[in-house]
Amino acid sequence: MSKTKKHWAAPALLAALGMMLPLAVGAQQLKELSLNSVPPDLVQAQPAGEQRTASVDLGEEIQNSEQAAAGQARPASLAPAQRAAQAARRQTAGAGEVRRVARLGGAGVERAVFQREPVRVQLSVGKERLITLPAPAALNLPTDMDQVARIETIGTTTYVTALVPFTPIRIVAELIDTGQLVPFDFVASPGDKLPELEVSVLDPQAGAAAASDDAKKDEAPSADMVQLTRHAARQLYAPRRLAWATPGVNQVAVATDPVPRLIRGLNADMVPLGQWKSGPLYVTAVRITNRSSLPIEIPLEQVRGRWVAATAQHGRIGAAGSDTDTTAVYLVCDRSFESCLQ
Repeated sequence: MSKTKKHWAAPALLAALGMMLPLAVGAQQLKELSLNSVPPDLVQAQPAGEQRTASVDLGEEIQNSEQAAAGQARPASLAPAQRAAQAARRQTAGAGEVRRVARLGGAGVERAVFQREPVRVQLSVGKERLITLPAPAALNLPTDMDQVARIETIGTTTYVTALVPFTPIRIVAELIDTGQLVPFDFVASPGDKLPELEVSVLDPQAGAAAASDDAKKDEAPSADMVQLTRHAARQLYAPRRLAWATPGVNQVAVATDPVPRLIRGLNADMVPLGQWKSGPLYVTAVRITNRSSLPIEIPLEQVRGRWVAATAQHGRIGAAGSDTDTTAVYLVCDRSFESCLQ
């Protein structure tokens, strides 16, 4: 290159560098931006009366324009399944790790027996689980259940797939053949696929029959009229240590007023002493005390009233004032003493 050309190139290079220097300096000057620095003509004004609508998530409701304009905010009325899903999201929000249900046997079957407590059904989100009942059943589901789970019933088997995690939701199955109600508590969380759940139920009629049989076994057998009479005699004449109770026999109240005409034609004082009951039978012990100066026979055929049986402790008693002037008569009836006396 000639000397002339070299002299021309140097000024040109300096000129180019001079033009780039201001740009480099300007690139180092940073300015914070905000909406206040945006020119007014670039800001798009929102039309009057138009409200900003947020995205709707499960369990949320859009407030109407009147409430938003007035600045009113009220909790949305959520359906049961929506509330359960929302509660599950709150529990897992911010958690670094989800506690998983212990893994069950892969090919095994989980079994449960419904007695009174609801059957808890654990679900894994996105993984179908089978629930088998002993008979076809109709499910009582919340109206919004399809938003959190997909449930199908074919015969005795119900196929359940949780779409999102949710806290326990009560679902009641009604067995079609017997009408028995079986409550379930469905709960869903992330986890592995769970095995089939077989749910057995106790037949309520069989359970009632078994309970009735147990009650009959526990209940003491009723005493017959002979046993009932012997019990009354033992309470009056046996020493206290031998006056034991008879199973199935209970003492009941009776009026102890004198009954002067209980035995027709008998000159004696007659006073009820006690009454006992077993099953449908009653026995009443009546004290008979002679008032005459002569011994007398106890004429049981002259006893007034409608009695099933009548028995005297002694058939003959001594004169009044003697050691043998008193005995007892035991009257058996299918009603109380006062009722049978009339």
